[in-house]
Amino acid sequence: MRNASFQLIEKNTGDMSRKIGLGRLPRISGRGTPEDQQRFIAAVAQAMSAPAYVLPNVETVRWHFDGPLTDSAVAATFGASIDPLSSGRNTPPAGANSVESTMAQPGQFQTWTLILAIGWHLEPEPLTFEAKGNSWTKPATSSKQPISPDDFSTADQNTTTGTLGLTGTQTLVPAVLEWGWWAQKAFWHMSRAYNLVWQWGQSTTIINDSLRFTAYTPNNGQEGAASSSEVDVNPFAQYTNNYYTNPQTLNSPSIFVPIDRTRIGNMILSSNAGLSVYRPTRAYETVGATYGGMGLRSLLKGNSEWRKLAVPFLLKPGVPIGLRADVKNSDDQALMQQWLAASQLLNGVIPADYTAFANLASGAGVTGTSVIGAEPSLDNPVLPQGITTITDRVVYKGGGFKLTVAMKGFELTDDQAQLVQNGGSDFLSALTSSCGCQCPSL
Repeated sequence: MRNASFQLIEKNTGDMSRKIGLGRLPRISGRGTPEDQQRFIAAVAQAMSAPAYVLPNVETVRWHFDGPLTDSAVAATFGASIDPLSSGRNTPPAGANSVESTMAQPGQFQTWTLILAIGWHLEPEPLTFEAKGNSWTKPATSSKQPISPDDFSTADQNTTTGTLGLTGTQTLVPAVLEWGWWAQKAFWHMSRAYNLVWQWGQSTTIINDSLRFTAYTPNNGQEGAASSSEVDVNPFAQYTNNYYTNPQTLNSPSIFVPIDRTRIGNMILSSNAGLSVYRPTRAYETVGATYGGMGLRSLLKGNSEWRKLAVPFLLKPGVPIGLRADVKNSDDQALMQQWLAASQLLNGVIPADYTAFANLASGAGVTGTSVIGAEPSLDNPVLPQGITTITDRVVYKGGGFKLTVAMKGFELTDDQAQLVQNGGSDFLSALTSSCGCQCPSL
């Protein structure tokens, strides 16, 4: 498994737009004058009244995932705790493609910071669809694609007499490409499986409630509307195949191939009875897509992009921030992990290959030499043939997803930090009583 690339997002900590009162306080010595203290308290109160969208982002960490994960990566990154703020250059999350962070020291502020709002953003693909196709053994070199029909029988899979054009150890199995919506299913269960916990230091708990009340999905195009527009399956299939077959991601031994034929029946071919015959089709070349996703944002309805705190918190640098998600519901966590896993956590096989029930045998509708379903042939005269169908399906999960944790507020100037540290108990009491600001660090 590859290590995620890390990008440190530089921020200008000297920018006055990031400071309380835009840094207008005069130079302060010691405890500061009563006027200095009053101006600081008034500046904090003014900051509290500002809408969240105008507040500067003081820290942001975003995880990028290009697709589903291995079982081990799911367990490591989405286990008992999900903690984006603690990830850094030397501690990337397992399975991530890249990490973007404003934090020079993972999980810690670099200066005194007044936090007014937080965000936990779930960012899936902006469109979703389901495409039928087939799973074919990954070719080692440039090779012709076999016939990829919308249906076929076990007799057609034979590499000597079958009608699919398979050779050697190649296999072809019915498959589906799930684009985007699997991540939204995972996010839905995540928001109910975890509590958002903000534990500052050893004894101060700022937040501990269901992630459901904070998680937010940013706007996507045509939100909530099922579109009738069509998208070409091939680009999405290529993206998925590149991700699945990469040795540093999933190292899949097979790829998804779109359908290019439709089955019209069976007939005797080269003295072999009951073989399928097909005609070319472009009917499966495009698929209807739903723009705006599957409605995850509406399922989290009521949440805003930023959750403003009931009271602001003034936090000092060098102490772990402690904002993370902890498991509270193992049932929803297990479902979330299944949707995030390329194997669906069934048997560790990638891509996932399974039937509708554990006791249904894979590969054919029945075991042994029996056949089911007599079908009239296209021969003259017509001969009923027993056709054995294929019950298992291979599932490819396409598309990526992102998880962002961000905090909004203001960074204190050196003078302001000195005032807070040296102002004394009377100043801190006035700060708390006047605008509700909490200073758990002091």
